[in-house]
Amino acid sequence: MSAHRRVYYAVYLVLILLILAVLSYNFTGNLCGSKEKSPNKSISKAEVDSLYDDIRILCMIPYNYNNPSTAKYVKRTWGKHCNVLLFVSGNVDDELEPYVPGINTTDNWTLVHRGLIHTFEVYKDEAEWFLKVEDSSFVVLENLRFIIHSKKFVSTAPIYFGHELENIYAHKPFVFSKSGYVISHEALKRYVDLGRNPNNNHCQHLEGFTEELELSRCLGHVGVTAVDSRDEDGNETFMPVHMDHHFLEGYDYINWLKNMAYHKVDRAAVPLSKRAITFRVEYPPEIYVYYYFVYRVQLFGLPMQSFPKSSN
Repeated sequence: MSAHRRVYYAVYLVLILLILAVLSYNFTGNLCGSKEKSPNKSISKAEVDSLYDDIRILCMIPYNYNNPSTAKYVKRTWGKHCNVLLFVSGNVDDELEPYVPGINTTDNWTLVHRGLIHTFEVYKDEAEWFLKVEDSSFVVLENLRFIIHSKKFVSTAPIYFGHELENIYAHKPFVFSKSGYVISHEALKRYVDLGRNPNNNHCQHLEGFTEELELSRCLGHVGVTAVDSRDEDGNETFMPVHMDHHFLEGYDYINWLKNMAYHKVDRAAVPLSKRAITFRVEYPPEIYVYYYFVYRVQLFGLPMQSFPKSSN
C-alpha cells in the first residue's frame, strides 16, 4: 500500500472514530437529560382523583385485636385512598394507627358504636362522609366519591346508604352492615347527640346486638333515612356476598338474600355495577390481588394512572 493511501485510510479511520464519539456523547446526554426531565416524583391523591378534596371520606375499620393481620392488609392497600383512615379495636397495634382508644372488647356492635362516637368527636372537621366497613372488605373510594357526586348527595342531609335489605315487618329498607355503609355528617351528628343524651331510652347499645338492625333503629329515631346507592342502571354498588357467589350461584342459591333484598330482580344473577364500591373478600390476603387489578394493571390504549404509594 502506497504512503498516500495509508494516510488516506488513517484520516478516514480518525473521522469514523470522531463521528462515533460524537454520537455516543449525544446519546448519553439525551439519556441523562430524559432522566432529569422525568423524575420519580410523588403524585398527590388529588391529581388522580379529582373529587378527593371535595368529597372527604373517613374510613372506619373495626377489627378483632386477636387477629390484626387483615386490617393491616387494608392499611397497605385501598386504605391509602381514604381522606382519613381510622381503626377501632380493643387494643393498640403499632401499625394500625390511629385507633379508637379505651375499648377493651371484641364485640362488634360495641366497637362500631364507640367508634362512631369517637369518629365524630375527633374528626368531624376532617370529613363530610363516614364509611364503616369490615376489615375483610375491599373498597374503591374513587367510585364512592363518584356515586355521591353523581347522585347529588349532600352531607348536610340526614342520610345513610349501602346495600339495602327489607324489613319484612315494616317493609322498609335498612342497610346491610357486612357490605359496609356510608353515613352523612348530619346523620352521624344526630346519632352521636342521641348517644350522649342521658335520657336516651331508644338506643341502649348493648353488647351482642345485631349491628344493622340497631343502627337502623337508632338512626330512624332521629330522622335519618336510607337512600338508594345503586348506579344509573339500577345495579348494586355495595356487594352483599363474596364474589364467587355473584358469578357462580347468584340469587337462586342464596335464599336469605333473595328473600330479603329490598330491590327485587327477576334474574338469578346479582346485578353488579361497573361502578362497584365495596367487595366482600372471603380470603383476606386476596385484598392484595384486588388492589393490583383495580389500581396497578394497565390496559393497552388507556391512559396510565399513577397512585401515591404513601399511606395516610
